[in-house]
Amino acid sequence: MFSSLARLALPLVLLMGLTAAAQPQDALRGRELKRRRVALSAATAGNPVALHVAPGYLTALEFDSPVDRDAVVLGDPGGRLALFEVTSRAILLKPAMELGPGRGVELTIPFADGAAPARVVLSLVTHPSEVDAQVMVSRLPRTAEAIQAELDEVRATCAAKDAELEVLRARNVASGPAGMILAGLLNDRGFKAGSPERLLSQGGGDLVSRDVVTYRSSGWGAVSLWVRNIGSHPWTPVEARLTVAANGERINVLAVRMKEPRIEPGGTALVVVETGAPNWPEGAALRLELRDNDGGRRLLIPRLPF
Repeated sequence: MFSSLARLALPLVLLMGLTAAAQPQDALRGRELKRRRVALSAATAGNPVALHVAPGYLTALEFDSPVDRDAVVLGDPGGRLALFEVTSRAILLKPAMELGPGRGVELTIPFADGAAPARVVLSLVTHPSEVDAQVMVSRLPRTAEAIQAELDEVRATCAAKDAELEVLRARNVASGPAGMILAGLLNDRGFKAGSPERLLSQGGGDLVSRDVVTYRSSGWGAVSLWVRNIGSHPWTPVEARLTVAANGERINVLAVRMKEPRIEPGGTALVVVETGAPNWPEGAALRLELRDNDGGRRLLIPRLPF
């Protein structure tokens, strides 16, 4: 059964079909709207799946697994799509022209949960008599062994989150130097602070960072930076992704904090990213990315010596 998002897309498709019906019939003769279900498996993951699209028609794809929206790749569109929208669970697209033999567009969609198959490849082509208006993409049921492995991974993740929660509770109790010492967050090795220079930040043109300072102790780490919002809408960083630039290894981020609820247009605020005990070599280059709630606007520092 298609979800509510797919059901909402159907009236749009029907409306477009009714509008197109008022056009000369020879332009639409024999073209039928289809509902499809594409079932994926590890054995067939490498084979592209043909998807029938057509100009003037909206095609809605829905997925039973979260999509890595930032890694979706549309191969050489060349202006051949009039609409292309990607969310974590759906893709809406509409060609701007016929995509006949030799003119198809390849669409690669990776999944975000790490399960197999890891991605699906679609070949967008035009069919003379039909359009895939609604497509439900699902991965075939997994084996008991795969489900057990996923359950074990979830349990391990929960245990790690419990440990993080205890650390956060200790930080909540700590107040000032005395509280940090009592909580075990400050010891005889103290901490080191650094101010990396000549950092290049990327924020889509409307987010700028400056005055970056790193703090490193045996039990915790932190990065503080001033962020200026030169865009036209408020911005609130709610997620930080910190990885080792050399190999992409994720670093345990505990919190992203600001005094202000958001950074207003033209405003500047101090953002602090807090980590657990540093498990990366001192001075290593890290990649810091700050995201808002929907991931639409982000601030990226590709190489941050820490």
